[in-house]
Amino acid sequence: MNDKIAIVTGANRGIGKETARGLAAAGMTVVMACRNLVSARTACEEIISLTRNPDVAVMKLDISSRDSIRNFVEDFKNRYGRLNILINNAGVCTMDHRRTVDNFEPNIGTNYVGTFLLTMQLLPFFEKDAEGRIINLISNIYKIGWFHFDKMHDYRWFRAYAVSKYMVLLFTLELAERLRDSGISVNAVHPGIVRTSIMYTHRWFDHIIKLILSPFFIDVAEGAKQIIHLATAGEATNVSGVYFHKTRRKRIPTCYNSLKLRAALWEYSSSLLKDQPLMERLLKDKAKQ
Repeated sequence: MNDKIAIVTGANRGIGKETARGLAAAGMTVVMACRNLVSARTACEEIISLTRNPDVAVMKLDISSRDSIRNFVEDFKNRYGRLNILINNAGVCTMDHRRTVDNFEPNIGTNYVGTFLLTMQLLPFFEKDAEGRIINLISNIYKIGWFHFDKMHDYRWFRAYAVSKYMVLLFTLELAERLRDSGISVNAVHPGIVRTSIMYTHRWFDHIIKLILSPFFIDVAEGAKQIIHLATAGEATNVSGVYFHKTRRKRIPTCYNSLKLRAALWEYSSSLLKDQPLMERLLKDKAKQ
């Protein structure tokens, strides 16, 4: 693993931090792509101390901003120039109705749009024949995430979060199919109900949420277990387009895996890229390699 380069988004705390620690312990070069640089640098120092792996670095990334994503990709290109593993962990579950800087509902704009744009712009850096791996974090709540493209800005909080995670699942399945035989695996992981800050709203009813969910909580180490396994296991690239609930493969009901909806979401998402034809050519080139 010493020659592998991995990006973990939202790695300054929770599952992202634990995943970064696990990859660093495996000997990888780990880029912690985070919005909060202060807490990210503290987490980075802690990971280096625990793993004795000096090849852990922090880079600025706000996944809800197209400009931040573009700047991150350019910086990553200049500093590393190649990539083996991408862990799309960063996300929010917010009641805030204010749209992102790019005018998206905040849950959908951060959790899905940002994940799509970052992944597609990093795709050219995956090395040929180097067992590239893309791992997207989702939630089992995707099952209430039905959506309409003309109502993207109408969804709120919990429903918007579910929509965003359903979109990430559909993106995972579609990208895995388009990258079939390319050497890049694409999988989705629901880590379980992990005891992290994303579960809370900083409102009076947080104690009710805690009361209801506390019997199901798991710690971050258990939540990150399957993510680390998929990133490090030798046989991981034999699996692609799979949904994992914790460590178990889960069948996606046919009603949630509509090829028509996947194609429509791909077309919608691709339209967000400034140079769609170029990205489509890059994707085809990867599939042919």
